[in-house]
Amino acid sequence: MSSSQGWQVDLLEVAQKCVYCGYCSLCPTFKELKWENYHPRGILDQIKLYYSERIKDNLKNDVSKSLFDAIFACTMCKACENICIVDLPLLKVWEQVRQESFKRGRWNSKLLSLYNKVKSSHNIYGLPAEERVTWAALSNMVMTRRIQRKAPLAYFIGCQASYSGKMEGVAESVVKILRKSKENFTILGTEEWCCGSPIFLAGGYSVGKSFAKHNLEQFKKLGVKRVVTACAGCYRAFKVVYPRILGEKWDIEVLHITELVNELLAEGKIQLKKKFKEKVTFKDPCELVRHCGLIEAPRDVIKQIPGIRYEELPSNREDALCCGGGGLLKLNDDNLVSQVNSRLITDIQYSEADIVLNGCPTCLDTIRSNLRKQNLNVEAIDISEFIKRAMELK
Repeated sequence: MSSSQGWQVDLLEVAQKCVYCGYCSLCPTFKELKWENYHPRGILDQIKLYYSERIKDNLKNDVSKSLFDAIFACTMCKACENICIVDLPLLKVWEQVRQESFKRGRWNSKLLSLYNKVKSSHNIYGLPAEERVTWAALSNMVMTRRIQRKAPLAYFIGCQASYSGKMEGVAESVVKILRKSKENFTILGTEEWCCGSPIFLAGGYSVGKSFAKHNLEQFKKLGVKRVVTACAGCYRAFKVVYPRILGEKWDIEVLHITELVNELLAEGKIQLKKKFKEKVTFKDPCELVRHCGLIEAPRDVIKQIPGIRYEELPSNREDALCCGGGGLLKLNDDNLVSQVNSRLITDIQYSEADIVLNGCPTCLDTIRSNLRKQNLNVEAIDISEFIKRAMELK
């Protein structure tokens, strides 16, 4: 069960260390389905059975179905690992079991389709690389002088902000913030490949590593020392996964847009001017808060807006509720996504906020969808778009 790859763990050893305290009952999937098989400790029990040398082949098939169903019902929110009293590396365990599922040919058709799209087109939509910058034309912006120019800072746009009409305002907002600050920055354009986040979450590290190598090569070619992103998935890939699989070769400083904006505000390069009448709240994306420990930067930015009416959600920071859309759950059980998200919507309603800010495309899409379903008059936008408004940029 051991592996030469440093990021992997001994699954049996980890599973046997579980003390059955039950604290991980806060798992968003378990709270909805209420079956022990979907409980983190129940998954660990199944791992012990699946990897037992005494298990017979026919029983192993039964166990594998239950185990793989449970592992892909996980949102990978890391709430279980965050609260674990014996510090089990549960996210690494879930990723490895997903990898085992792939080896056994047990991924569902939607997940396989995504995998093949990313592998062949280098983006999650299977669209041509030439369309990576069409968002600029739609926003009446000219980016030709920024594409693949040598610069110390790169803005990594990400698949969703590049291709999805729902997220096109994110790329526009970040670029306008950077231009206003007069930062010397570059974008990779057609040479930007998916950060690999969905592949890593699925357990496909061998393919994901090729994406990491490509993106690093592009940064090095352009003399990039720092990379900024507005996407929680890209941020986690760069901050957590790339150092794990590339080692010391990955020596790029990684910034979330809110971290960079705080720097620019401190240096007086930008100002937040607009006064908002609306009450504002912030939903911590799991990949920022629990995976990467990014907590205060978004709040520091928001609180520097003159006269801002800001209120925390009841569940915030490390205890933030999962939106339900993470961990590729949308490809496996859309109904479960809505169930998990309904708890977050209740939190948003309780805050009485007019605007809910976020820093993750998956969160944003999931929140917007369920706000519409419930006919709630709450605006959900990316924090980069809100910063652009606060700077009064057109």
